[in-house]
Amino acid sequence: MTAAATPARAPRVNYGALAEFRYQIRRFVRVSEDAARTTGLEPQQHQLLLALKGAPAGAAPTIAWLAERLQLRHHSVVGSVDRLVGRGLVDRRRDPGDQRRARISLTVTGEEILHRLSVFHQREIRLRAPALVSAMMAIVRAAPKSR
Repeated sequence: MTAAATPARAPRVNYGALAEFRYQIRRFVRVSEDAARTTGLEPQQHQLLLALKGAPAGAAPTIAWLAERLQLRHHSVVGSVDRLVGRGLVDRRRDPGDQRRARISLTVTGEEILHRLSVFHQREIRLRAPALVSAMMAIVRAAPKSR
């Protein structure tokens, strides 16, 4: 154990605030997952639709781009896209500049489902924001000042 790691010199940690923050995040995630399932989507599929709609201007989402944005493996994204194409929620088209890649985009139906979920999520965030911000601020206040 190094001197910096000894309890007397260890950074101060607000375990209660960390636990509360994780609890508030988990509550939101659970509600979000439940909402996605009420539309027949898996939570990961909802996140994929949101990533497409929220892509930066000029982005041309591909499987690799989605895998990075969702922090998933390539093959997992391929499976999700296949299922969403099958449901008519996304389109997959060959990239005109590189035929090896496919560009993924939302369909009108996909946008409608995403919009309903996003309105719900915005309400949930407004409802849960005070508790989340309070827990986050308690963590920030307890963190040692960086030099």
